[in-house]
Amino acid sequence: MKKTLCAGIAAVAFLTASGMAHVATAADYVLKYGHPGPVGPDSDDHVAGEFLKFFLESRSNGRMEVQIFPGSQLGSFREMVEQVNAGTLEIAHTALGGLVGFMPELQVIELPYIVRDDAVAECMIKGPFFEDVRKTFLEKSGNVNLVGVGNTGRFRNFFTADKLVRTAADLEGVKMRVINSQLPVEMMQFFKANPTPVAWGELYTSLATGVVEGTKNAVTDIIPNKMHEVVKFATIDEHAYLFGFMAVSQDFIESLPDDLRALTISGIRQMADVQLEFNKGAEARQSAAFVEAGGEIYVPSEEDMETFRAVKEPMREWYEGQFGAEWYGKFAGAATDCEQTVDSELATLATR
Repeated sequence: MKKTLCAGIAAVAFLTASGMAHVATAADYVLKYGHPGPVGPDSDDHVAGEFLKFFLESRSNGRMEVQIFPGSQLGSFREMVEQVNAGTLEIAHTALGGLVGFMPELQVIELPYIVRDDAVAECMIKGPFFEDVRKTFLEKSGNVNLVGVGNTGRFRNFFTADKLVRTAADLEGVKMRVINSQLPVEMMQFFKANPTPVAWGELYTSLATGVVEGTKNAVTDIIPNKMHEVVKFATIDEHAYLFGFMAVSQDFIESLPDDLRALTISGIRQMADVQLEFNKGAEARQSAAFVEAGGEIYVPSEEDMETFRAVKEPMREWYEGQFGAEWYGKFAGAATDCEQTVDSELATLATR
């Protein structure tokens, strides 16, 4: 009996100590991260989230906890950004579609055929244009700080279910999924297609059931979400670079002590970089997977590209008619400046 009593006292002491240790090591701050992608090593959204989780939890010595909510569990791009603004979500990954409700003029970043290539896009990400966007968006929204800017799937291309698009004329009549934004609707109407806004989480079903017959995405969106089961043709015209954003609650940032605030900002900016670099490698792997699954990839000739580029000037005119010339000038100017910077750097590297 004496042994039993001692054992019981020891067990209570152990449980009490364990409980106290658990309380003592519980995170002081919890950061919830919402994204629309699936779980797994082929999901750029999730790989970025796993980086942030490891980075913040390890570097903070457990003072911070990151919880990941994948697969649009918390809603669409726009719904998650609205949650960030309301302070019920700390961070959301979003494409342009989640931002235009607060800043419609930001549609400028998807004007077609302005961003020449990856090097130019990455130069722009680090430059003054997106810092101007960050400050303006925070002012307009009130609580959404676009701390991290990166890439959410390479360049937009045309993916179709039933026929290959070789020239712009092949888009006529195609029910093309677009994000919930005026600009892609206007663009597809110029091509005489039938633009149909569909939320990301509903796209697979919409393609499978014929609600839409194509989508403007990248192969890094197609393969992880199994859309290669319902689209069989890809046209690599690269009409828009898929800038992605880490939308963060400014109230949450300001609630952190100075050391964790700096750590969090650093982690989120690196998180955007992780996603950008991941997508470069993923594009090659997933393009091969698309072909292996029976898909066909077409890279337009220069002559075919001219039929697509015919939309560039009408879209500039449309944009400026809607929003004025200020943001167009900033964006196109940033692209031109970065082209010159990139070309100069490449020329230097090519010399002895």
